[in-house]
Amino acid sequence: MILPRLAFRNVMRQKRRSALTALMMIGGFFLASISIGISDGSYSRLIETFTRSYTGHVQIHRSGYLDRPSLHKSFVFGAAAARRIEALPVVEAWIRRVYAPALAFAGSRSSGIQLIGVEARREDSMTGLGKTISAGRFLAAVDEIVLGFGVARSLRLAPGSEVALVTQGADGSTANDLFRVVGIAGSGDDLRNRASCYVSLQAAQQFLALGNRIHEVSLVLPSHKMAIEGARLIDAALQEEDLDVEPWQVVEREFNQAMKTDLQGLWISISIIMVIVAVGVLNTVLMTILERTREFGMLRAVGTRPRSIFALILLETCFLTLISIALAAVLSLICNYALSITGIALPQPVEVAGFSFDRMVSTTAPRTLWIPAIVVTASALTVSTIPALRAARITPVEAMRSH
Repeated sequence: MILPRLAFRNVMRQKRRSALTALMMIGGFFLASISIGISDGSYSRLIETFTRSYTGHVQIHRSGYLDRPSLHKSFVFGAAAARRIEALPVVEAWIRRVYAPALAFAGSRSSGIQLIGVEARREDSMTGLGKTISAGRFLAAVDEIVLGFGVARSLRLAPGSEVALVTQGADGSTANDLFRVVGIAGSGDDLRNRASCYVSLQAAQQFLALGNRIHEVSLVLPSHKMAIEGARLIDAALQEEDLDVEPWQVVEREFNQAMKTDLQGLWISISIIMVIVAVGVLNTVLMTILERTREFGMLRAVGTRPRSIFALILLETCFLTLISIALAAVLSLICNYALSITGIALPQPVEVAGFSFDRMVSTTAPRTLWIPAIVVTASALTVSTIPALRAARITPVEAMRSH
């Protein structure tokens, strides 16, 4: 028990040097924690916004639809399936959709569109689609259509105009009809609504001769982090072999991969921070060893074993690291909590996956503390090993000759 007491005494004896080393560790811990907090918080907010406002956390399709979307890959989602889904505590809400490519005509102008049939009230309640209307209003009747801003601009249409749609129906016939424009969705910065046009689910099914068949069921869970497990539970509840139940990570592979790739930059930044911390700790510990050479020589002269000196130096580093981590953890937790509420406003909003991203927020997740703690501790102990070995191998004669 004498070594821990000696180590703690030595840390307290050199207050100035210990304070400088502690500040280096606290700074590294704090920067790493804030970086992880802001990265996790911002990406989590972005993913949650994207999934809740567009894809949902889990989607149900006919087998093979995601790989090769087709008007004919539809399925019936009846009352029995709906009851099984609603009985799952993990499911907060669900909506049905129909998709089809079509041509829109207005006078001599035409434009290719993505026709989407939606359950207007449920869609607006779950995804907030109605809040994206920049002119006019959302759907209320069967013969109404909401145009994406790109289509409206291309065809020079406004609410109150009429537009003709032409495509192929599911029965092989040519589907064509007139729709009354009641709203414009999105704006110049909204990639999502440039070519998308919305009609009611009933109108889309009639127009495309689908009957009561649909292409997609989109479900929202309490959190995007529950998507994979939620998809498994939903699949087990449905027990339909010809249906694919996929989490958003599969539905939006490119978006998910982009998030993962961008996160790699975070670990590069943290690595640089930790290298700076390690160099600072190494320099301080090495200078301490050099200044205390005579002290270590005296310890060797009175019979102290090399391994005890080695352990003493590592214990000093451990004590200093634990004190630094405790102080840094409190400081980081307070700052991350504050940033999770207020966030950091960006000078210019960034467009990501069709959504405007104007604020970076943090999180107080446990990983914002344990990752920096492990990295700082490992860095400090690693760089302390070399000076500790040097001190342990010193001979009393050499130590007494040092100045």
